[in-house]
Amino acid sequence: MLARDIMTRDVATVGPETPIDDVARILLIRHISGVPVVDREGTPIGVVSEWDLVGQHSADRIGRRDEWLAHLAQGLPLSTDFLKSVEPTSRSAGEIAHRVPITVPDDTDLADVAQLIIEQRIGRVFVTRDGRLVGVVSRRDLVRAHVVGDGGARPAEPVDRSLPAAPPIAPIVSVAATESGEEFSSDGAATSAAAFRRLVDEAAMAERLRREAVTHAQEEERHRRIADLAAAKLDDVQWRDLVERSRTAASHGERELLLLRFPSGLCSDRGRAINAPDPTWPTTLRGIAAEVFLRWEKELKPVGFGLTAQILDFPGGFPGDAGLTLRWGG
Repeated sequence: MLARDIMTRDVATVGPETPIDDVARILLIRHISGVPVVDREGTPIGVVSEWDLVGQHSADRIGRRDEWLAHLAQGLPLSTDFLKSVEPTSRSAGEIAHRVPITVPDDTDLADVAQLIIEQRIGRVFVTRDGRLVGVVSRRDLVRAHVVGDGGARPAEPVDRSLPAAPPIAPIVSVAATESGEEFSSDGAATSAAAFRRLVDEAAMAERLRREAVTHAQEEERHRRIADLAAAKLDDVQWRDLVERSRTAASHGERELLLLRFPSGLCSDRGRAINAPDPTWPTTLRGIAAEVFLRWEKELKPVGFGLTAQILDFPGGFPGDAGLTLRWGG
């Protein structure tokens, strides 16, 4: 089976000049985490992901932009049109595309596609014909191709919970050996040790792909959650609810409350300052985490409340979720 046999042909693409607002709409409408950037000939030249879009609004990027503008202006006012032109949302897909996409020709064997996805630790490869983008093969496509080898759905089988009778032993009828030295039973199945080892390898590959697909799905969900939290706003109702939850915790004898749990990737430094700990950690907060901190700093800090940040777990030895904890104990 080849890449073209299982690839998804309806691939969303953008051009280098596509504004990132339009890229974001495509990601939302198509429910995808990344979109390839192609030139006028349809050749893939880059990829824009959700994370690339979130990064355009990071505090460190905007801070560097403001410093550069102040230096450029030298005390003089800058025109409104110029300021608008350097806003993060005015950038194009070609400017923020973070890498050249990994591609394979459409006649690539699926085993080679699977090996490439595993070795490169990626979720999908783009398929080309004569250099032009014609499709995409994802981990899910590979797993589906292994489970349903003939391209059709397998019918559901009834569940029989009784003890099965011992199956009859079919005699192995040897026919002429092939060039590889294999022999075949009467139903055409190879019975050499080499053939059995290939079955083991195929099963191991399928299980590895399945696990990789699960891991990749979890990673995509994490990036989606980061994107949502980066864009989220803390309204007065939500803030009052957090304060009331803290009051309830105090009435039960608690001295602190975890106000917000969020992926450390929401921080501009992926949580390194919080983990250090570095006293500048508040400057790394983005989105809803930054808003919680600012509301605490404005309303609760002046009346004696403390706020601390910590990494809550370390999946695979790396910072996972972070948390902002409101404290009122001694």
